[in-house]
Amino acid sequence: MFAVWDDVLALIYTFLWPMTRISACLMAAPMFSAMSVNTTLRISLGLVLTIMIYPLYDWPVIDVLSGTGLLLLMEQVIIGVMMGLILQIVFTAVSAAGEFISLSMGLGFAMMVDPNSGVQTPVVSQFLVILATLVFVSIGGHLILIELLLDSFRLWPIALGPSKFDIAMVWDLLQWSILLFTGAAMIALPAMIILLLTNSAMGVISRAAPSLNVFAVGFPLTLLMGIVVLIVLLPTFMGNVESLWFESFQQIRRLLGIA
Repeated sequence: MFAVWDDVLALIYTFLWPMTRISACLMAAPMFSAMSVNTTLRISLGLVLTIMIYPLYDWPVIDVLSGTGLLLLMEQVIIGVMMGLILQIVFTAVSAAGEFISLSMGLGFAMMVDPNSGVQTPVVSQFLVILATLVFVSIGGHLILIELLLDSFRLWPIALGPSKFDIAMVWDLLQWSILLFTGAAMIALPAMIILLLTNSAMGVISRAAPSLNVFAVGFPLTLLMGIVVLIVLLPTFMGNVESLWFESFQQIRRLLGIA
């Protein structure tokens, strides 16, 4: 009987390691971490992925409540969260670009609840985030993420010994996120420049014709120009967001030591 109990404990311990990394990644990754996604569905997906990968590797039998087990468990959480956070930063950058454009259009007051985060964001940000989500799905981003997640157990195995994790990885992630937000600013820059020129032209017109009600004419004109700019620059935006997604996957590969 004790032998059977030991086998059950060993199975639980070995099953916990991949489940922890996969669950942490799904909790932080875009789409899977959205508030609109049912927690039961997220847990079920984590269980399915764990069952798929469990027979492929040898897992260490370590007491989770021991010091070594807790450190190893914490390492799996950090790895999974970092993989998901890299992709989540892209959504944050796109949302920031939408806020820049909203303020330039005069739509900073038009807010709606973001279903992903549960906070209020400008409608233009919501529009761009939805487009970024569609681009993510169209390039198979969810499948690439699952592939990288399952492949991470081969590249970064769960084993005793010195950890591959160091502070340089965190610093590299911070530097990359700065460059990513620079890319988001470049996405919003063409629209912001055109809208700035529109506002400047309205200022010149108001000086030339003081009797003209600038507020009655300027706001609709700025709003119309903003919509036209979004439509015209939509293909460019889609291409830039696709590049950001592929760059984020490349960053995950660098984290795992592939590139």
